[in-house]
Amino acid sequence: MKKLIIVCEEKYKIHADFLSQLVSLQDDTGENVRGVKDGEVAALVWTEKEYEANAPQISSEQYIVFIGNSKLIKDKRTHMLKKWDKFGMNYGWLGKQAVLFVEEVVDIKEYNSFIEFAKSNNENVEKKIELLPTKDIKENDEENNNKSNIFLSSMKKVTNFYANVATVGVNKFNELSKKKDIENQEYTCLVLEFYLNALSKFLNLEEE
Repeated sequence: MKKLIIVCEEKYKIHADFLSQLVSLQDDTGENVRGVKDGEVAALVWTEKEYEANAPQISSEQYIVFIGNSKLIKDKRTHMLKKWDKFGMNYGWLGKQAVLFVEEVVDIKEYNSFIEFAKSNNENVEKKIELLPTKDIKENDEENNNKSNIFLSSMKKVTNFYANVATVGVNKFNELSKKKDIENQEYTCLVLEFYLNALSKFLNLEEE
């Protein structure tokens, strides 16, 4: 089993938790792998303070994902290879350390395009997860059901968030949408994109 530490700025902990929920989800059906193989990855979320306190004991063999744009994370990504960027969202890695960050918040000219991309990405996850293979989950498997409920609750919040913003329209962009809200949307979208299309590659699971 691969062990993954997710390190985040305190203000982005909700997104680190979301990635951890995605990783822990038991959602594969047969040979259809969603995100990462079920049971192949164990994730742990740390804030930057927790990471710095434990850093001397962390092996170079440990997989780590950094989420945010702090000085610490900027320093970590100095030599990393950029793997994907869109609407100011970025992820990349070098060796066993990866980084997810929003370089700049999307502006009003690109906002509608970003929302359409984000909604499509979110729908892609929902289609892959759908209602989960509940018939394959034993009724007495409390841990699996709890993980499923946590994830579905998170997905519902994400879906509602995108839908509510999309109905507002760009005419009220400055009036109703603060920069912080848009940035949070971008981090949510970025985590989904990384989970779906990059995490297995980063963890070298596709080669095993």
